[in-house]
Amino acid sequence: MKKALLFLTLILVCISIWLIYKMYDYYACPRLQFPYHISDKHQDDTLRIAYIGDSWAFMHREHKCQISKLLEKELRQPVIVHSYGVCGFTSKKIHESLFNNSEFKQFLQNNEYDYCYISAGINDTYKKMSIRYYKQSIDGIIQLLLFNNIHPIIQEIPDYDIQLSFERQETSRKLLRHLSMIINNIPLDCKQVFRNALDETIHEKNYADKVSILRYKSWNGNGVKDINTLYRSDRMHLNDKGYATLDSAIVKEIKTHLKLVCRCQPFRQEEVIDSITMELHVTDK
Repeated sequence: MKKALLFLTLILVCISIWLIYKMYDYYACPRLQFPYHISDKHQDDTLRIAYIGDSWAFMHREHKCQISKLLEKELRQPVIVHSYGVCGFTSKKIHESLFNNSEFKQFLQNNEYDYCYISAGINDTYKKMSIRYYKQSIDGIIQLLLFNNIHPIIQEIPDYDIQLSFERQETSRKLLRHLSMIINNIPLDCKQVFRNALDETIHEKNYADKVSILRYKSWNGNGVKDINTLYRSDRMHLNDKGYATLDSAIVKEIKTHLKLVCRCQPFRQEEVIDSITMELHVTDK
């Protein structure tokens, strides 16, 4: 009887340890990794743009992309756009995949991009992850791109119907979201909280002149009207009109940056390396 009780206790302890580990891994922020060299810049005059991230990037491949056509007309040079995303990915998963997922890495390495549009954080708001989780993930993505002289364009959290997305979840998922809101001190509608967190990251890391942010109000600021016209029936993912509107906003952002490039002194890769090395040193302590 004592042996059986001891065995049962041991099993319960092992299960508890496993659950604690899984919970920790689920909520843990990503570790900062030293960036790797992607590829040398192309020598032709083609402008290359990547669109990476979550389901928005994945579904962008199905959309008849307007970016190339609009930019080629304005710039009078070839423009190539490639999209790669994974449905359900949080900002942490995107960051980790850039280092650990061979397909994600090859996507960046094979095309020698000049710009990278990042759709990350929507699933963070959907799953109620912490602000620190989001900020560190975005920072890691930015550092990798800057290290390789790829200009990041960060998508500010769009104005999707976060209330409906919560209500449509299964009961077990709702309970998990409630738990996450308590653990991470996040409200149900946390879109603006994450937008503020992105601004904080840009300010804290001195990225203002190195990173572009596509503000949601520049293309998605009409509330319910936009949700009814730009989104699919789930009110979380864009329809064709939504993607066409987003493409136009991305084009405008790239044109704005290209104008600035002519006036500003480009930052040196060594500055990025020194900054990352300092952060890794502090983290190791």
